[in-house]
Amino acid sequence: MGSSRHETSKRRYLVLFVIVCLLAIVLIVALSKRKPSVEKPAEPVTKPSEEVEVGTKAVLVYFGSEDGTELVEVTRDIMASSEPSTLLASIVRELIAGPSGKGISTLPPGTQLRSAYIAEKTAYLDFSRELTTGFTGGSTEEYMILASIVRTVSANLADITRVQILVEGSSVDSMGGHYDLTEPLSVFEWQ
Repeated sequence: MGSSRHETSKRRYLVLFVIVCLLAIVLIVALSKRKPSVEKPAEPVTKPSEEVEVGTKAVLVYFGSEDGTELVEVTRDIMASSEPSTLLASIVRELIAGPSGKGISTLPPGTQLRSAYIAEKTAYLDFSRELTTGFTGGSTEEYMILASIVRTVSANLADITRVQILVEGSSVDSMGGHYDLTEPLSVFEWQ
């Protein structure tokens, strides 16, 4: 009888062990299939007194060509800043403002820049939802939007190696399904 009780106890432990192992495997598989989220580094804290405007600065902004098949480089003068994130925001707002002469706007109407900051050589650009909800084109239009953003940033801020597009504070899969926006875009791949 003691041996039977011992066997029953062993079986219980064996069953419990198998259940725990199966739960561990299910948990590992579930976690490995989760979509990786782009962790947004803490925004740098700058005091207004640290920021110094240093006159004007000529910047390059990239708009679409009249036929919408290539980018057109335009020089604009903006208020310069010694604070890189402020300069980044000013440059991107020039792109959003659209062309005043040659070229056409690449960004969907109503798109606004909510915030911009730089961390670890990556420019984080948080746009309003109009960037995605106003997108109505195909792969060429999506390419033109992303290329105009990345080239405008990289042409003016030499230390930037990547650009992360955010919408309403979160990463998005894509604008139209043609380009992956879950990870930062390498400026070297968009030249």
